[in-house]
Amino acid sequence: VQSPETRSTSNLAKPQTRAVTVTADGTTYLDAFPVTPEQLVSLLGQYKAANPNLPVVVKGDADAPYEKVLDVLQALKKLDIAEVGFVTKRAP
Repeated sequence: VQSPETRSTSNLAKPQTRAVTVTADGTTYLDAFPVTPEQLVSLLGQYKAANPNLPVVVKGDADAPYEKVLDVLQALKKLDIAEVGFVTKRAP
């Protein structure tokens, strides 16, 4: 995934952080596994049941379809996941 660039970044990694990635072709992954939107909601719901403060980072390829990233954000909102970070690359 080729992340978009930003000038200021901070490390949001926490021990139970889950990563959702949207690739340039629109495929969505939870951690390292491809998932459908329904599977994403189901799995994240299970993780949130075990950890109500579940942190999630979203990695969207710079060329990912915007609609697919919005689908991920809607899933996070539906599950009331508030600890959300976005992965970017530091600009040179």
